[in-house]
Amino acid sequence: MTKSLSAIFSFFVFLLIMTAAGFARTAENHSTSRPAHLGTVAVRGLVNITIDDVSANESDGSMTFTVSLSEPPTSNVTVRYATSDGSADAGDDYTAKSGTLTIPTGVTSGSITINLIDDNIDENSETFNVNLSNPSANANIQDSQGRGTIRDNDSPPSISINDATADEGDGTITFSVSLSEISGKNIEVDYATSDGSAQAGSDYTAKSGTLSISAGASSGSITIAIIDDTLDEPSETFEVDLGNPDNATSADDNATGTIRDNDPQPSLSIDDEAADEWDVSLTFTVKLSKASGKEVKVDYATNDGTATAGSDYTDKSGTLTFSPGTTSKSFSVNITDDSIDEDDETFEIELSNAQNADISDDTATGTIRDNDLPSLSIDDPSVPENK
Repeated sequence: MTKSLSAIFSFFVFLLIMTAAGFARTAENHSTSRPAHLGTVAVRGLVNITIDDVSANESDGSMTFTVSLSEPPTSNVTVRYATSDGSADAGDDYTAKSGTLTIPTGVTSGSITINLIDDNIDENSETFNVNLSNPSANANIQDSQGRGTIRDNDSPPSISINDATADEGDGTITFSVSLSEISGKNIEVDYATSDGSAQAGSDYTAKSGTLSISAGASSGSITIAIIDDTLDEPSETFEVDLGNPDNATSADDNATGTIRDNDPQPSLSIDDEAADEWDVSLTFTVKLSKASGKEVKVDYATNDGTATAGSDYTDKSGTLTFSPGTTSKSFSVNITDDSIDEDDETFEIELSNAQNADISDDTATGTIRDNDLPSLSIDDPSVPENK
């Protein structure tokens, strides 16, 4: 009987120990699992302090946090406070502040006002904190941190692209893409080239993509490769167009790229020619040293040598026009087939007034080979019979 009572007593002691251990673990878990910013649990006999979260527009000028007490205090309650940065930066977005808040006897709340800075940067909503610490002996901090959210009030910046010019030999041409204001957000915009008088593949390399301008930057750039050919040509242009801006509006979405030519103009020359008198005409060829991207013109005219215009050839003058890409032009001068046995005769062609070309050889000689021979005859002699 005594052993049975002893066993029962031991069992109840065991239960009491286990129950106490369970409560201890529960209390421990409750204490460690609370968010850090809530401070300590409510303490019976002390006034508990909490602070609220607040939102305001950037242009409101200030933001007021309310510090609340769980019940009216029987004596003044004091608590230290200080701001700290979140995504908002003190000095740029709000004015840092610290101090001691006093809540008088019988009053259940006090306030802390933080000044906001109204900038002109388009940005996401930003946050900072007001942290409570060092309460008076009659109070306990139950929620130690209030979060302030600053809502932005600025319009997104506008985006524009500038015209650009480069020499053909520079290899690239760079366009500047600018923002009207810096932004607190990353900005993206699509771009693509298109032909003008310049042709993709022969004058520049076509390109498209997306330009990113990081938060805080005021501009970005787009670089296009240009092709250095050997063709003398006018300055040529192509376009760069912007589209689909993100976190920005479009102010100027088109730019012209001008490629200045760096090639010397070609030179003109004319060859000497010869023909027989009976060939009716003599053809001269005027050549360009290389193809040109411009229209080339040159005047020509005949001049007498030993041959005389009107009797040996027909006087002629005019203008030759070379279309872009053309390298030679020909013209003919009529020659006269007379019946006079004579030496070979010559006249000249002179080039002048070249446009978009130099003249390296301005004179050609035309030789008319004679085709006439004299005829010989002999008379039969007669002598009188009586002589």
